[in-house]
Amino acid sequence: MELGIGLPGYLGTAVDPPLVLEWARRADEAGFAAVSAHDRPDHDTWDPLITLAAVAPLTRRVRLVTTVLILPARDAGLVAMQSAAIDAISGGRFELGVGLGGREQDYTALGSDMAGRGRRFERQLRRIDEAWRRSIEHGDESGVLGPPPVQRPRPPIRVGGYQPDALKRAVTLGDGYIFGVAGVAAMRAKIPEIRAAYRAAGRPDLPIGGLAYFAATDDPNRLDQAESNLKHYYGTLRKPFLEMAHTGDDAALRDQVGEYREAGLDILYLFPTLLELDQLDAAARLL
Repeated sequence: MELGIGLPGYLGTAVDPPLVLEWARRADEAGFAAVSAHDRPDHDTWDPLITLAAVAPLTRRVRLVTTVLILPARDAGLVAMQSAAIDAISGGRFELGVGLGGREQDYTALGSDMAGRGRRFERQLRRIDEAWRRSIEHGDESGVLGPPPVQRPRPPIRVGGYQPDALKRAVTLGDGYIFGVAGVAAMRAKIPEIRAAYRAAGRPDLPIGGLAYFAATDDPNRLDQAESNLKHYYGTLRKPFLEMAHTGDDAALRDQVGEYREAGLDILYLFPTLLELDQLDAAARLL
């Protein structure tokens, strides 16, 4: 299993902007497989595409992943253009993680409507694929949406979501499935079904990704701060903080991360809940 690291820009005004850039640069040097960016339009969260565009020139090898972009709330043509530019800037390291989202206010914030988002999502995935392929085929001709992406046949699309159609979209319109912060037990239960769907679609090598929060500390004061930071993002936590985030020293975190490996996950994106670089260093020791 590979490890990716989440960028702390998801915490918006709670984070010092230079930290996000330094976090990405050091993550690249440390050997993480990817850096990733959250999405929440109705919040002070940094826009994930802008975030990845900002860190692309500061990195050389890590993949740049949205985990995940709420696609139906946005214009698909614009997402295709922006994503292709990130892929070009990074030399072909971008991955578009997308999902439906579940908060109506995220749609309202972008002037969109939640109704019919599933069907719109499928149309958008087809449009992005078509836009990228047309740009690759026709190069600098007029009538294309942005620059051609570097990757062939196109940048990977990872699809998230918990409805039955999400997995179908992941294998027919995308290039693999990505969990949100579902927890290792839920992932362990679902992964065999995902693998079976991959095999049935003739795409057994597609990856499965997932997200998790962490705080590399046992200090009660720092854990209180970590909980406060996560509440800044969610508003109200759906379950106790210690059930939402992995905590403890290196040994404890290694054991907890190891459970995702044993569950069959291909890549785990660890998102920090504390905003100090020692957290990045602690995560790097798990590589």
